[in-house]
Amino acid sequence: MLVFTRIGGIIGVAPILGSNSSPALLKVGFIAALTILVYPTLKIPMVEYPQTLAGLSLALGAELLIGILISFVARLVFTGIELAGTIIGYQMGFGIVNVIDPLTASSVSITSTIYNVFSMLIFLIMDCHHYFIDAILGSFELIPPLGLHYSGTIVESFTILFESIFLVGIKLSAPIVAALFFSNVALGLVARTVPQMNVFIVGFPLQIGLGLFIIGITIPLFSIYVKTLFTQMGRDIVGLMRIM
Repeated sequence: MLVFTRIGGIIGVAPILGSNSSPALLKVGFIAALTILVYPTLKIPMVEYPQTLAGLSLALGAELLIGILISFVARLVFTGIELAGTIIGYQMGFGIVNVIDPLTASSVSITSTIYNVFSMLIFLIMDCHHYFIDAILGSFELIPPLGLHYSGTIVESFTILFESIFLVGIKLSAPIVAALFFSNVALGLVARTVPQMNVFIVGFPLQIGLGLFIIGITIPLFSIYVKTLFTQMGRDIVGLMRIM
C-alpha cells in the first residue's frame, strides 16, 4: 500500500503522464502495474509499521506527499514556460483569446498552448518521462517507507524553485517582448509625426504579425533553452529526494 501510494503521487502529478485528459481508470491501472513490477526489486528495510488506522493514514499521507513533491518539480518547469507564453500573449494582444489547456483543465492563452505543445514534444523526445521511472526506484533507495525527514531545507529548496518560474518566464519571453516594445515606440513616433494615420488600426495586426514572426525565428533558441531546463529538472528531482 505504501509503495502504491508513493507511485500514485508521482504519476498523478507528473506532466503528460498525470494529465487530466487521461482516463482515471487508465492511470490507476498504470500505477498498479508499476507497483507490481517495482515492488519485488525494492530493498525495503524492516521497520515498525503503524498498527492503527490513524497511524496508517499518516504513513500513506507521507508517502503521497513524497510522490507529489517529486513530480511537482517538473510541473514548475512547465508553469514557467506557460508564464512566458502568457506574457507574450498579452503583449501581442491575445489577452482575451484563451483556450482550454488539457493538461491543467484551465484557460490559457494561445501562445502558452503553442509553447506547451513544443515543450511536451521536447520532453518526450529527450525521454524525460523516464525521469519519473528512475525517481520511483531512486526514491525508495534514498527515502525508505516511513523515512520522510521534514526540514526547513525542503522549504528553502521550493522557494528557490518558485523563483526559477519567474526567471524562466522572463528569459523565454524577453526577445518577443523587447521586439514588441520597440514596435510600440515606432508606432508612437509615427503617430506624432503623421497624426492623420490611425495607429490603433495599424498597430493591432502589426503586433500580432511581428509577434508570430519573432516566435517562429526564436523556436530553435527556445528548444535549446528548454532542453537545458529539462536536464536541470532531473538534477533537481534527485537533489530534492536527497533532502527528504
